[in-house]
Amino acid sequence: MRRRRLLLVGAAVTAVIAATAGAVHLTDAKGSGLPAVGQVIPAAQRPEAPDISGTILTGGHLDTASWRGHAVVVNFWGSWCAPCRKEAPVLARVARDTRFLGVRFLGIDVREDPAAGLAFERNYGIPYPSISDPGDLIAARFGTDAPAATPSTYIIDAQGRIAWAWFGATTYNQLDLAVTEAAGP
Repeated sequence: MRRRRLLLVGAAVTAVIAATAGAVHLTDAKGSGLPAVGQVIPAAQRPEAPDISGTILTGGHLDTASWRGHAVVVNFWGSWCAPCRKEAPVLARVARDTRFLGVRFLGIDVREDPAAGLAFERNYGIPYPSISDPGDLIAARFGTDAPAATPSTYIIDAQGRIAWAWFGATTYNQLDLAVTEAAGP
């Protein structure tokens, strides 16, 4: 009986390790051209980020080229995405907490009507603009570094290079640390 219990516990531990290893593999190798996912990329290895521009949900036009010289956090999301709803308060809080660093935040609302995106922003108190991208065309500009999931978050450094990427929902501690490190000198 004891041996059987040990075998069951061993099988359960093996399953947890395999599941965890699989999860780590998914965030580390998404098939992107990025040298690293989930950690700040060394400056010499950072790929160029595409310029991002479009119509923001509240009206008007935004072009990230005007933000050059600032780190920019870009988050791909949709109100239909459950992990995006969970992550929204995290992004709003990090945006407020890192404002003193000069960091800019930008949402990319994908695959939905702008009215749904605007309602989402108001509901979650999002303090930064989001570009409406119902055709998911902005993601395509990233080429091999394109978002592999929704949500996906990138940090673009002050020189316009991808300094960090995360595919899936991020946590406060993870994003705050990455923003602080990527926005630093």
